Amino acid sequence: SDLDLVFLHDSAGDPQVTAGPRQIDNAAFFAKLLQRILHLLTTRTGAGDLYEVDTRLRPSGRAGLLVSSFEAFAEYQRSQAWTWEHQALLRTRVVAGPVALADRFAAIRREILQRERDPVALRQEVRDMRERMRAELDASTEENFDLKQGPGGIADIEFMVQYAVLANAWRWPDLLIFTDN
Repeated sequence: SDLDLVFLHDSAGDPQVTAGPRQIDNAAFFAKLLQRILHLLTTRTGAGDLYEVDTRLRPSGRAGLLVSSFEAFAEYQRSQAWTWEHQALLRTRVVAGPVALADRFAAIRREILQRERDPVALRQEVRDMRERMRAELDASTEENFDLKQGPGGIADIEFMVQYAVLANAWRWPDLLIFTDN
């Protein structure tokens, strides 16, 4: 399985200072920084690539900036994100950065995931995404069952749980507490 990574910053438009002779704007600075980080994470070793990294979960997917501000991320999640992106947000963890920024991200995550949703529309959106995934990923044959992607497999269970959390977190916010899984 790959690492699905989203990169956020809080630099509010201030130019960044580098070891070079001039300041550069945030977009250029963070794009260059992220390219270096991704290069390190995907370094080829004698045993293969260190990690396989996927950055498509960022706002607007492949069309979006590799690094978003907290404000842009929050606004995207509020107004443009698809249900499957909120499903992914359920499992999102902060893995690096100051505690204050981790807390800020947690507040955005809670706000988005605790919104009351139409359970019928939500159920259909989750079902449609699961069917698309199964059509693409299910390797079941008449002789072999794909435990992860086959009907009734792990992914189906995960999607049912995600539906239940998204449908009910507005009522029971403790559903959003991580359980180290």
